[in-house]
Amino acid sequence: MTKKIVALGGDGIGPEVVDAAIQVLESMNLDLEILKPLCGEAAIKKFGTPFPKEAMDLTNQSDAILFGATEQASVIILAYLRWVLDTYANLRPIKYYEGVSTPIKDPEGIDFLIVRENSEGMYPGREGDISLLAEKLPDYKDLMGKSFADFGKGKFAIRIITEKGCKRIAKAACEKARERKKRGFSGKVTCVTKSNVLRESCGLFQKTCEEVIKGYPELRYEHFYVDDMARRIVRFPKDIDVIVTSNMFGDILSDLAGELMGGLGMAPSACIGDRYAYFEPVHGSAPDIAGKGVANPTATILSSVMMLEYLGMREKAEELENAVKAVYEEGKVLTPDMGGKSKTRNVTKAIIQKLK
Repeated sequence: MTKKIVALGGDGIGPEVVDAAIQVLESMNLDLEILKPLCGEAAIKKFGTPFPKEAMDLTNQSDAILFGATEQASVIILAYLRWVLDTYANLRPIKYYEGVSTPIKDPEGIDFLIVRENSEGMYPGREGDISLLAEKLPDYKDLMGKSFADFGKGKFAIRIITEKGCKRIAKAACEKARERKKRGFSGKVTCVTKSNVLRESCGLFQKTCEEVIKGYPELRYEHFYVDDMARRIVRFPKDIDVIVTSNMFGDILSDLAGELMGGLGMAPSACIGDRYAYFEPVHGSAPDIAGKGVANPTATILSSVMMLEYLGMREKAEELENAVKAVYEEGKVLTPDMGGKSKTRNVTKAIIQKLK
């Protein structure tokens, strides 16, 4: 049965890397219908909005979404994909490929997964003036006995952590750990919080993870504070299997961990919900190199690998990943961020050739 893919290039280098991934997918003769509605900067010029109704309607009807990147003017696209479609589980695999330059002395065998809660926490920026809190919560006192009125002028940000959000992300992490254990990984879930300071919100997250994992007796569990976990990612990356954490902590830790696999040009991701899923590179819009033809398409192509797995095309996903591996093992066709001089189109062509 043909699967409908909606490709949203967005802004900056987004259209370039998404087009590269589309070329690769189309070369594989898959049972996919890939639609490319206008969005982002190009849509603003034509329609006055970055996310026209046609693009939104096609997105709602899709089996999966391949997404590039957005800048501030087009952030509505990202907000729609993440919060309206409720793609609450952000999966960020950290996997080293031979031939890739990395700051780690012995990177061979690094292969773990960060499962980041994608709908709550500090995002999407619930902020305002402290005076509003002082007015609405006049009797609230913090651990030091201060009321909001005591702080004077300033701003606040609210962190939302719900039981529902904790349960479903903990379950998603456990399911992924179970899948990975069947493939030979350790079957360990590492919960990351700052519950020694954020005792209520992080405390709920930690407690819920501990409760959920009891339903998975074949898995092991451990917990670390986020500052310690940042150190452990660098010092003991091969001891990690699946990390589960809240939104902002996951955002930060996954960018840090991305350096283990060569940088954000290599880092893919998937955002999965109960009905929708979108797949995107971690690197963002990179406006400084947009239009120069030197953007690394690898992260988007590896995101396409994740998309094929999601769609049940596991053999094709493995075939595509192996083609990427082969290009980096040879080390002849690399973009500038990987120490080479090749263009986006050259890397794309090299991967396609490995698929034949």
